Amino acid sequence: MTYTIEGLIVPDPYPLYRELRERAPVHRTPDGLWLISRHADVRALLLDPRATSNPAARPDYRDWAEQHLDGVDGPVARWQRSMFVFMDDPEHRRLRQLFQQAFTPASVQALRPRLEAAAAELMKAAGTSLEVVSEFALPLTTALIGELVGVPEEDRADCVRRAELTGRTLAPVVPPTVLEAAADSLAESTAYFLDLVERRRREPRNDLLTALTAVMTPQEVVSSALLLFNAGHETTTALIANAVHVLLEHPDQLDLLRATPSLLTGAVEEVLRFEPSFQFGLKVARAPIELDGTTIPAGAPIVLFGAAANRDPAEFPDPERFLITRKGGRHLAFGMGMHHCLGAPLARMEARIALSALLAAWPSFELGPGAPVRPATPGSLRTFERLPIRRC
Repeated sequence: MTYTIEGLIVPDPYPLYRELRERAPVHRTPDGLWLISRHADVRALLLDPRATSNPAARPDYRDWAEQHLDGVDGPVARWQRSMFVFMDDPEHRRLRQLFQQAFTPASVQALRPRLEAAAAELMKAAGTSLEVVSEFALPLTTALIGELVGVPEEDRADCVRRAELTGRTLAPVVPPTVLEAAADSLAESTAYFLDLVERRRREPRNDLLTALTAVMTPQEVVSSALLLFNAGHETTTALIANAVHVLLEHPDQLDLLRATPSLLTGAVEEVLRFEPSFQFGLKVARAPIELDGTTIPAGAPIVLFGAAANRDPAEFPDPERFLITRKGGRHLAFGMGMHHCLGAPLARMEARIALSALLAAWPSFELGPGAPVRPATPGSLRTFERLPIRRC
């Protein structure tokens, strides 16, 4: 059996993930990608310094960038290489430490009152019907990341639009039209944030952009701001929408959560395991790596299917069941090791507050008119474009 990454990006990938884990847990595709799907193996490579997140570590990176991006010196390729999530130490550590001040437990908790108020206000405005993505999750996450970074409210919608365009270039296959739109978006974003950086130099404020401007080059600030808008709203918007949908698909668990609100933390963790926003991540082998008796050669690109690992029965008993009371096991929704998601505490808090506000306002709800809609061209992000619900 031969598997390809394109063949695994389907509306319901989980049966294929199970097949991949059981039949070919360390699998080389015809185009040279190595697909890893067991929990122990994915975890091992997330912690292995020989597996780098830097795409430029590929020996064929120049040719790959010409074929899949806009060339090694194009704006999209340069932007991707500038993000610290694709760097190794010591540069990765230097930039990550500059961000950590915004994601300390105290900093995250300080945002709670405003987030709770915003969630309650959005539910109050909903009436008896709600489109979860555009009318609830997206406004909630956009307001938070905009405030955290320091983007004025009137500019946030444009920042989100541009971030979504550039984010599409992180998919396994990027159409030329997407690359063109992303290049234009990057030019707009660069001009906007360079101007905002200069304004913050003249008039400092209590926001992350001001703090970063003091310790980073202007171009590093631009790359960081774009990364924060991509990671700070898209993935958490997806988490909230996925959580609502999964709970509706499992009414017994939704009823249990209604009856026992103290299970909310466990419910969010189970959503992260069962239906994670990010389905897979990319690595490159810096040196030969032996895994399950197979040697992955140096320079080989590796795809870590965290979503497949999260349903591995070796780590999670009865993994295909969604159980908000689940104990044990460690999901990989936020990665692990040096690249563990810095914003994980914030995303967890946003999801808990969103679900709490929804359940408080609507003790009972169901899918609304029209079917849920997932993106027409899905990538590593599993999300919804539209998820209508209504009070009942």
